[in-house]
Amino acid sequence: MKKTAVLLALLVLMVSLPACRSPELNWGSFTAEKTESFDHKYYAVQTKEDLDLVVTVFNCATGAEVFSFSPARAWDFWGICWENDSYNIWIQSGDIGVKCYRFDNEEWTLDEQAVRPADIVSKYD
Repeated sequence: MKKTAVLLALLVLMVSLPACRSPELNWGSFTAEKTESFDHKYYAVQTKEDLDLVVTVFNCATGAEVFSFSPARAWDFWGICWENDSYNIWIQSGDIGVKCYRFDNEEWTLDEQAVRPADIVSKYD
């Protein structure tokens, strides 16, 4: 009887302590899932290849691959998101921060000078 009471008390204590709960992941505006551009012309997915993460952009209408790039190491990567009014893709990484891959002629290239729009929220904000 005492054993049961002690085990029950420990179980209640473990469930009630916030540190014992699994925290929900906070990705901000970013996602690890397939995500579409504002007008549904393109969609992007992220995949792990060896130690790197690769972002691949596809044409929604045809499903054809348009472009791919490797923005960061896979283990530091925390998702991608599109700007709300352009085809620019933002990435979020634990070691390099939040970076913009600017769209130009169906190619996405790193733009170190880009200013993150206020509506794109990082997990680190």
